[in-house]
Amino acid sequence: MGAPEAVLEGLYQAHAHELHGFARRRVGRQEAEDVVQDAYLHLLQRGAIGALEHPRAYLFRIAANLAVDAARKTKTRSRYAADEIEFLGLATSAASPEATVEGAMELRQFQASLNELPPLCREAFLLNRIDELTHAEIASRLGVSVRTIDRHMAKAMNHLRRRLPRSYKAGAA
Repeated sequence: MGAPEAVLEGLYQAHAHELHGFARRRVGRQEAEDVVQDAYLHLLQRGAIGALEHPRAYLFRIAANLAVDAARKTKTRSRYAADEIEFLGLATSAASPEATVEGAMELRQFQASLNELPPLCREAFLLNRIDELTHAEIASRLGVSVRTIDRHMAKAMNHLRRRLPRSYKAGAA
């Protein structure tokens, strides 16, 4: 093992648990491990690990930035989900002002309902509905079993049906 790898391993041993807690508070339990791994990967790719004056602070700054990136990604996916709803006719763009207001309210209700889902469940749903990935592809990407994705999709669909009983039935297929 080379010197940079040894330094990185020492940093991992010293700070991984604390960094994981930090990431979990920012992005949720499911995405925290990815944030931690990516933070150490960034640190390794930076090179000159041993030359850092405050490696712990640097790691936490990387993790904070990655958490912001993850939040932006989730927000973008939610926005695309809203576009899909509109495309599917779940939020109509009829000519009357009443219908327009009703559609906007349905869209906000859908976005709020999506945000109520646990992060991994919401991520699986969006990967399926927006990115059109299969359950197997989602499972591979998220590092879980296909059965877990099946359960998350069922949970998301049931949640959306309960929260949006009138409007979501058309898009439940």
